[in-house]
Amino acid sequence: MMSDSAQKKPVVNPRRPTTLPYRVGLLIDWAYETAPVNDYADAITLACEEAHAKGLIDRPVELVVRRVYGGPNASALDVLAAFRELINERVLAVIGPTLPDDMMACRQEFDRAATPVLSFGGTMGISSPYVFQLPNGTYADEVHMIVNYARASGCKSIGLLRDQTLMGMEYQATFALATRDAGIRVAGVHGIRPSPDNPELLEGLKALRDADADALLVISVSLQAPIEAALKQLDWSPMKLMVCNFVASIPGFDGAEPFEGWVGIDQYHEENPVFRNLVARFSDRFGRHAAHTYQAIGYDIGRALCYAFSMMAPATPEGLREALEKVRMLPAAAGGPGTVISFSQSTRRGYQGNYLVYRRVTNGRNEAIGTLGDHLYK
Repeated sequence: MMSDSAQKKPVVNPRRPTTLPYRVGLLIDWAYETAPVNDYADAITLACEEAHAKGLIDRPVELVVRRVYGGPNASALDVLAAFRELINERVLAVIGPTLPDDMMACRQEFDRAATPVLSFGGTMGISSPYVFQLPNGTYADEVHMIVNYARASGCKSIGLLRDQTLMGMEYQATFALATRDAGIRVAGVHGIRPSPDNPELLEGLKALRDADADALLVISVSLQAPIEAALKQLDWSPMKLMVCNFVASIPGFDGAEPFEGWVGIDQYHEENPVFRNLVARFSDRFGRHAAHTYQAIGYDIGRALCYAFSMMAPATPEGLREALEKVRMLPAAAGGPGTVISFSQSTRRGYQGNYLVYRRVTNGRNEAIGTLGDHLYK
């Protein structure tokens, strides 16, 4: 009697195996217990589900998830270990990491793994043929934008309060150039820890106030309420500015209240039709309302990835890398209206156009007041 070792479950075509999902690693290296980061992950899922339902790809996408807190407050080495775990899972790509400390810790591993990495990290310090960024800001662009806004608003001098981290140092390098170009005096620069206490904040803010800064630029991942409290203690009311740390003004992070009167850089715009449609479909799919940058970026990452899957041949990390380079003019949910995603053999930062947005909080309302193209010229 002959034994049949063939696959027992039915297949449409017995000459080919049952279609298997595309496996993708999802490495979340910060804030993974918060609602906005959960929205980010769910938006990736939504994009992949829609691509499969519409027939863009012929199979579902399976996300293999690792959650870990990385640098600067925790351990970038833990992120490196999680990245290696995902590569060992034989994934086609890894989404993440995102924090600059973690990306720098993994930079040699990116090339060694020879697997595409999609990240919303904003640093410009990474150069790898395998890293494709849909960045939550770009440190250099954000600083030029907010300094141009300050100049257009009549500011003559700015004091910078920034984290003493890789991110803070990268921002500060551009700050010197941006203020020079805008003709604005640098009143001073003061470094703080990512989680400063009240005396540390008071010391830094007092130094900038006493240097006659008429605008304050804060670049920090610290909680916003203690900064506001310290400003009130000093009875100081300068023009209050931020870069993409303004994203903390959304519900689920600090919320709008401690950002009252601040102007910052963010990456969602209510007039972007792709974003508006995403918000509606996200609510239908997950039964909750969300409308913020991380949701938009997650959706954009998922869509760019699936668009590349549709062009991938062979189904290997190298085949996917080559396909990602062919993603062009994909309308983006992030940014202002008209923002698109385009990669190429030499382009690894995908957002093109008005991908950054000026926002402010006034009377408790977080509102868009412009995009990247505003205030460029004197």
